[in-house]
Amino acid sequence: MAERRRRTALVVAGLLLTAGLTGCSNGTESYCSTLKDDQKRLDSLATQAAKPGEQGVRALGDTVGVLSDLRDEAPDDISDEWDTLVGALQGLVEAVKATGHPLGDFAGGTRPEGVTTGQYDAVKQAAAELQGIRVQQAGKSIEQHAQDVCKVDLGTGLGGGLPTG
Repeated sequence: MAERRRRTALVVAGLLLTAGLTGCSNGTESYCSTLKDDQKRLDSLATQAAKPGEQGVRALGDTVGVLSDLRDEAPDDISDEWDTLVGALQGLVEAVKATGHPLGDFAGGTRPEGVTTGQYDAVKQAAAELQGIRVQQAGKSIEQHAQDVCKVDLGTGLGGGLPTG
């Protein structure tokens, strides 16, 4: 259970780190510029989001905000992938928020005291979606677009570098 929580934190951190590096609908140049500008902030937020407690919850929410803005700027050829990635991350944030506990309380795959079975299952399902093939493929596409179009190397955190089980 601790391993599953650690993996979830790694997935979220990886998604947050790399996702902040791609996106633009009013023009690729603007998108690429925003991606580059948001990179350091997203790196920092990814580190903070992996931490337990209120700081991790706040950072996760802030990350979703930054990524949502990038999604809104993304060019049409990559916008569906951004929708997939941001939607999955928003699902996790909403599921965790509904429990009243920070994400870190779910480390190790244990159900925190006071969290109903339904709430716990919703958090597990949202975390599994982040690790799923659809989200990983979206991440890989965003990474490739960032590399090819924006000349930004996102590494493999959005797709290929995500733990799968």
